[in-house]
Amino acid sequence: MNTSEIAEYYAAERPELVAFLRRHGPFGAALDIGCAAGMLGAGLLRNGIVGACDGIELNDAAARLAETRLGQVWSGSLESVAEEIPWEQYDLIILADVLEHLVDPWATLRRLHAHSAPGCRLMLSVPNVRHYKVALPLLFRGEFRYTEQGIMDRTHLHFFTRGSLEETVRESGWTIRGLGSHMKGRYRRWYVPTRLVEPFVAVQTMLLAEKQ
Repeated sequence: MNTSEIAEYYAAERPELVAFLRRHGPFGAALDIGCAAGMLGAGLLRNGIVGACDGIELNDAAARLAETRLGQVWSGSLESVAEEIPWEQYDLIILADVLEHLVDPWATLRRLHAHSAPGCRLMLSVPNVRHYKVALPLLFRGEFRYTEQGIMDRTHLHFFTRGSLEETVRESGWTIRGLGSHMKGRYRRWYVPTRLVEPFVAVQTMLLAEKQ
């Protein structure tokens, strides 16, 4: 993957996550696990939502780009760099669209709970597998087809609804403090029963938890 391909794949803006965290911030120092090219952290810094932001990124080329936007960036898997991380320094840990790629999300969430300081908050976002474009083909045609990107990305190892994400987080020791979703604007108009349709049209679920 060359630099231009890295820039396109890893350097996407995340305004929906910035907006979600703005409602719950500000935060002190943040650690973005799976930070890609550092665009989310840069957006949080630019908007004053976090005071500092470090990152962990598995893709070495993306990690080098993140180093130009964030503080310290560790290149490698979470498991390979965990002993180097000053966990007690972070007020916020971010796992944005990472949990679904992990072999054992439960073990990872328990590990983060054990390492982090009391009061540390955890922000998660995952694709919503209850979306109608997934649910209807499964219900009526028995289809559950993987794609190159999106909710059914073929690199996803686990799938979550809002309910199953909440259950996973609670089972791992965290206390849930906030929930949100990412939907297209047309579903948020006054004449749309947003609360009724949200589970089926939200492409992404967002959650904020805290270690007590």
